Amino acid sequence: MTKIIQRGEDLIMPNADPAVDIVKGYRRYLIGLDIAQAQDRNAYSIILDERVPFYDENGRQELTKRRREIVRADHLPAMSYADLAIVTRNLMMDPSIAGRAYLVVDASGVGRAFCDILNTKSVQHTRVQMVAGENESESKERGQTFNNVGRTRLLSSLNSAIHTGDLTIGNFAARDLLRQELESFEADVGSTGRVRIEGGTKFGHADLAVSASLALWLSDHRSIGAHIGEVALRGYW
Repeated sequence: MTKIIQRGEDLIMPNADPAVDIVKGYRRYLIGLDIAQAQDRNAYSIILDERVPFYDENGRQELTKRRREIVRADHLPAMSYADLAIVTRNLMMDPSIAGRAYLVVDASGVGRAFCDILNTKSVQHTRVQMVAGENESESKERGQTFNNVGRTRLLSSLNSAIHTGDLTIGNFAARDLLRQELESFEADVGSTGRVRIEGGTKFGHADLAVSASLALWLSDHRSIGAHIGEVALRGYW
């Protein structure tokens, strides 16, 4: 079996033959953090996103089909924002994902102040403010970039990705609870034609699903190396 070397998020199959084009793959982790509001709990989800290099029947290096899988999701106990920032920093520094992990945080409401605390801890992250509807825009305040994304957009994208197989759910302790949250969602069409998605279980207000939807959104965001044509873009963090 050909050895694959991992450097940061890059996956490389070395080959000394100059006739072989080296095709670089990747393995990265997207972490979505949903900050507790009045009736919610802090929750996070981790999505593994990878394309692995391999040799085809002609000896050319190719990449496997993109694989995205929710490999972990869980609630966090109630704690101060300062303590939560430390827990988040420790999670990002976990040796199993450090150097190839990207964090997106719900910056709505109280999440805005929490993101400011993350800055003091030097925790790199992307801020998302969940808004009504299905639109997406970007704004800047105090030198910080906020991605304003419709909650319906986030949750419908998560639902679609799971149903089409673009995103799978792995085996972890809270797997069944996440599935219950996903199954609880109902779409309501208002008098203006706007779709609204709501859901939740007796254990919470769909916190795990929201955190997973944030991580999925980040997996296609330009800031983690998404491509347009041949040009890799790096966004503001």
